[in-house]
Amino acid sequence: SAVEENNKRYQENPQLYRTRQEINEHIFGTIKRQWGYNHTNLTGLEKVNGEHSLIMLVYNIKRSINILGVPDLIDKLKKWKSPYKTKGVIIFRRVYLSLFKDLIEMNLKIAA
Repeated sequence: SAVEENNKRYQENPQLYRTRQEINEHIFGTIKRQWGYNHTNLTGLEKVNGEHSLIMLVYNIKRSINILGVPDLIDKLKKWKSPYKTKGVIIFRRVYLSLFKDLIEMNLKIAA
């Protein structure tokens, strides 16, 4: 069974699983406990995957802001040379920067 196979892999390399917990598990803990996201609001695999992707995008944006600060992050996004097709990158940048603008405005309104 899958459980038995997983237990066997764990027994063969427990340090690998411990490292995985240290690196990855806190992200899900933050999203579940601090943000209160412990279930999905949508149904169906495609919709749930989309919802999960948005949550991860927000987590990564917040993490980037905490590490770099807003001005440096925006500067890096503007200078970013993507290995992907140009049209998709332009759309991504436009959406990402628009989300940033909205987040900043929202935070300013809350702070005021």
